[in-house]
Amino acid sequence: MITLILFICSVGLVELNDFYVNSTKGIDYGDDLEYVQSQYELLSQKENKSLEEEYQLYDFKVRKEIYQYLKDKNVKSRDWKAELIHGQFLRLLDEHYILKLFLEHREDDDVQAICKLDKTYWENSFEATINHYCKKTDVELETEYDQNEKEIALYSELLKEDKFYLYVQYSNNYFEDEEMYKLVVNHKIESMEDFKALNYMQYPFAIYEELKSEEDFNRGAANDWFSTYQDYIRYETKHIKDEKAEQAIILYSTKYNIKHDLVFDDTYYDSGATMYSYVTGKTAVNLIFHFSLIVILLVGVTSGGIISKEHSSGTIKNLITAPIKRWKILLSKFIYLILHMYIIWLLALVVLSLYAGIRYGFGDLLSPKLVYWNGKVVEVNYYLYLLKDMFLASIPVIACLSILFFLSTITLNTPVATSVTTIFGILPLILWYLCSNMSSIFLPLTKTPFLYFDCGFIFGKQEFYMDLLKKTDINLNYGIIVSLITIVIFYGISNIVYLRRDIKN
Repeated sequence: MITLILFICSVGLVELNDFYVNSTKGIDYGDDLEYVQSQYELLSQKENKSLEEEYQLYDFKVRKEIYQYLKDKNVKSRDWKAELIHGQFLRLLDEHYILKLFLEHREDDDVQAICKLDKTYWENSFEATINHYCKKTDVELETEYDQNEKEIALYSELLKEDKFYLYVQYSNNYFEDEEMYKLVVNHKIESMEDFKALNYMQYPFAIYEELKSEEDFNRGAANDWFSTYQDYIRYETKHIKDEKAEQAIILYSTKYNIKHDLVFDDTYYDSGATMYSYVTGKTAVNLIFHFSLIVILLVGVTSGGIISKEHSSGTIKNLITAPIKRWKILLSKFIYLILHMYIIWLLALVVLSLYAGIRYGFGDLLSPKLVYWNGKVVEVNYYLYLLKDMFLASIPVIACLSILFFLSTITLNTPVATSVTTIFGILPLILWYLCSNMSSIFLPLTKTPFLYFDCGFIFGKQEFYMDLLKKTDINLNYGIIVSLITIVIFYGISNIVYLRRDIKN
């Protein structure tokens, strides 16, 4: 039964994660196509169109053709082709229409009338562009027209070739560090499905920002998240350090053709590049950290009466009359509880690994993990590194189970012990959300052990966890220390109660 539950949870988490990553690729263009088609047909039926209406008709026609192309090619809104079209191509086509209009009808009354309008730049894109060209001489207009045609031909060829490295090479994307750019172009990475192309989209472009001065911070130049300048410095320092590490890992991954297992969230950077991610066998197996809550619940249900059942069944009298000291009996039960937790969690790891391997291929799982250590990227054994992190993540889980053990000892009530432990298993998610998104009055909760009972969100790099870790002095080491203290306190109280309890039938 436990294996079945773990399998169901594995499938659910992996598929949910895959759905989320795929959803970050954006939407298709079916609705946009339907809208521009209707607008084009409506406007085309109108007689005696104004100059602006003629322009709008042209614009709808162009967009109709482009959205049909995007739909036919199944291009999502965050694909490079969609970005190219919306960021450059449509603008060039609009400018082409208006430049042609000026060159052919510069002396027409309607063009001259628009040139005399006193309009702000952003009030109307058509009039704004017209006003821009009203100030140009014929020679300047012809020069811009020729340049415009060349750019349209270039981007048309890029779309026709459908090769990512050509887009990178000719679209003039911004780079302060050209190493990633060179890797993509020199390796001639063609498909957007290639993880190296997605590495490029994830790459932190400009991360070496200078920290704002205290005067700038006090003038409101910094983020409103921070109540003091020290909080701002602490956060930005950690943020830049993390980005440097990720930048190095992404470069190494691209250069040596090894998939990394970094997780990117839409909110992680200010850049739109965070919208691009990919799923590998490793990113799927890394979901094992989210099993901490499931493990707590399973152990709570199966071993919630580890002490109380002995009393309710009467077998406690047999234990007490045996030549074994009570503290040894209690310690053996606590060790059993911990081993039970590890067995379930390791079984979950096996089940999840098998499913992830079948789903994405076992090759990723056998390749090394990329870790940034002492200023450079090193390759380490993936599963050894994972087991190390699982051991660290298990310490807060044991702290939660120590409360289960304590409740089972003092109440001798299995349902109470199981129910309270279940609440403690869910509590971290609620508390982290409150501390991250609500008033600062919740921040003292970060000093309690309860937030660390599910360290899966920390190891999984979930944003609302990681942001809070950067904004405060707390960290995973602090959480482990607090958890160890919690284990000692609750086991110690359980031991005292157990040693002094009178055994009745």
